[in-house]
Amino acid sequence: MTWEPNAPFSIEDDVVLRRPGAGEVLVRIHAAGVCQTDISLSRGHFGQATPVILGHEGAGEVVEIGPEAGEIEVGQRVVLSWVPPCGRCYFCVRGQTFICSGRKRAGELEAGADLRVGDRPVRQGMGTATFAQHAVVPAAGVIPIPEDLPFEQAALLGCAVPTGVGAALNSARVQPGETVLVVGCGAVGLSAVQGAVIAGGSTVVAIDPQPGRRKRALELGAASAHAPEDHVAPPGGVGFDVAIDAVGRSATVRGAWDAVRRGGRVVVVGAGKADDLVSFSVLELFHEEKRLVGSFYGSSDMRFEVPRLVELWRSGRLDLTALVSDVVPLDRINEAVDRQLAADAVRVMVTP
Repeated sequence: MTWEPNAPFSIEDDVVLRRPGAGEVLVRIHAAGVCQTDISLSRGHFGQATPVILGHEGAGEVVEIGPEAGEIEVGQRVVLSWVPPCGRCYFCVRGQTFICSGRKRAGELEAGADLRVGDRPVRQGMGTATFAQHAVVPAAGVIPIPEDLPFEQAALLGCAVPTGVGAALNSARVQPGETVLVVGCGAVGLSAVQGAVIAGGSTVVAIDPQPGRRKRALELGAASAHAPEDHVAPPGGVGFDVAIDAVGRSATVRGAWDAVRRGGRVVVVGAGKADDLVSFSVLELFHEEKRLVGSFYGSSDMRFEVPRLVELWRSGRLDLTALVSDVVPLDRINEAVDRQLAADAVRVMVTP
């Protein structure tokens, strides 16, 4: 739990969680990933208020269902989605469930009766709160997973992997033979590298300041990996067909834009700050005919995406093991945060 911005996570054993209501399920969390977004939220970014139980990348087992929960059954192994589709809004009926208008932003989630410590209400971070033993979530926000997929790897399918792979397959729509630049090689960026390779990218180039992450990018199929200060010659002298920015800073977005050819595509999948502005001249927007695309949750319809990712994992084309640097108990979450901030790990998973 985070009691106030910038405070360390604390473990509380007196949190009261309500029973699942209509259209909801209770999930016993078996593994949760420590994502940079959770760290940012714990520092009050994106409008997150406290106290709050964070965590949005998780997998577990359904232990109780409320009425009208659909086909979900007790005992099912599931991955949680932090964008549960309503199925009725303008975006959902057009297949864009990842931007469902029913989802509230972090700062809009009020503290209610869902979680309490004594008489004090506690917010449910991202509507999931996977840094806990149990979570009550909408039935529409859980997707079944097979028995042979370990929970520590399955949790990645809740955020990092569909976000990164989806950036390549869904948002950028990488085509066979295209050249792809991936900027940032955390869990999302390395997933984007794999997505570009899966799509048939002929040359995938990775950029990251950490030697260990550059090495991992090469192991996952990148043709080359470079530090940000390195000069990377554009393929064919004209630039990359696609650049995927998994960092989310104005400098990296602008660098990605400059790296692609005329008519190329830039996909921004990194979550940046609201006041970090990127500048383009009207002339270059017109003359270069490049496309700048935002990618929220990898433009992933999770009901389709999770089964596809499972099959890619089974076929050996998607490596989930390479993204899990360590698995630690929940009471060591602050250690996991320190490792993520130091870029000493790709993704540390916690087990409540």
